Amino acid sequence: MKRLLGKFAIVTGGSTGIGAACAEALASEGAAVMATGRRFAQGPAPHPALGQVVHAGLDVTDEAQVVQRFGELPQLDLVVCSAGVGTFGPVINMSVADLRAMLEVHVVGTMLCAREALRRMQPKRKGHIVIIGSHAAHRAFTDCSGYTAAKAGQLGLARVLAEEARPYDIRVTTLLPGATNTAIWDDRPGFDRSKMMKPEDVASFLVAIVARPGIAVEEVILTPPAGVL
Repeated sequence: MKRLLGKFAIVTGGSTGIGAACAEALASEGAAVMATGRRFAQGPAPHPALGQVVHAGLDVTDEAQVVQRFGELPQLDLVVCSAGVGTFGPVINMSVADLRAMLEVHVVGTMLCAREALRRMQPKRKGHIVIIGSHAAHRAFTDCSGYTAAKAGQLGLARVLAEEARPYDIRVTTLLPGATNTAIWDDRPGFDRSKMMKPEDVASFLVAIVARPGIAVEEVILTPPAGVL
């Protein structure tokens, strides 16, 4: 029995990494999934069939694009905010442009997607918003100040969102993964990526949460068995 049969979902950051894995995992459980990302072509996207993933271009920092995409599906039951960007290095070398780009994607982008999700979910008094954060929001790492600031801001937004959504029976979950083997590590040598979680690990955990409508899981830290790497 497919646990998400009949559900319609949007996944941001769905071209690679955790977002792509989440889109495939949701579809494997019967959901109709629109995976979005800046790498995908712009223009109207076909409606996904149940159990199918379709690709659609989306820059989550562009308000007009977000409004358009979130209005395209015939219904909206689940949103996964997985779009992300990261630039790493010591504060003394930090670029203001890099910091602003991370804040725009993680904080502004999450706000826009959550806002449009709520506008569709509140009248029906159902839905689930999942935000892919980072355990960097709780723990300080060197060379990670801008990313940490963006993820901490995203987490604060998510906590308020959960409070505002609860009276409408809308669940909000923030997953805070530790080291996960995605492209964000490509320019950061010196880490043993074989010990990291796989995107599919995070995606399977996400499915286990969203497939249980009788439970509200609001904030979870996920780490590899080896812990902090």
